[in-house]
Amino acid sequence: RVLSCGLKDFCAHGAAPGDAALAAGPAGADKRAPKIASVVGILGHLASRHAGSIKQELLRMFHESLGSGREQHKATVPFLLQLALMSPALLGTVSAELVDSLKPPVLNQLHQHFSALPRDELEHVVGVVVHLISQTSAGAFRILPVLVGTA
Repeated sequence: RVLSCGLKDFCAHGAAPGDAALAAGPAGADKRAPKIASVVGILGHLASRHAGSIKQELLRMFHESLGSGREQHKATVPFLLQLALMSPALLGTVSAELVDSLKPPVLNQLHQHFSALPRDELEHVVGVVVHLISQTSAGAFRILPVLVGTA
């Protein structure tokens, strides 16, 4: 429910897939989606007892959003990226499983999901992803072979 509420607020405040708020980091998110800091705080508090459930829901949201054209689903990946920017703990929770799921069909879905973005917005998203990769220690060595293999 916390993630769903946060995503709805993120969408309601005009967050788009390549939104500048996403590229601006946590400070930009507070202006565009006021509840996201609360979502991060609540998830951080719940993580000590419910880490498995949180990880499962984050991964479910990611995969579900790729196959949908609904407006809320289009904002899911940017929302999840923003959560990861604001909470290294959440990033660490899902990074290994997310890397494992980046098979060619998922990568093709991601490509289709972001292919309509203007170049500058796409560059913002890529910059955020590169920043997150450089910030993760859990699974970082697994990310590089996946990137090289899919390139």
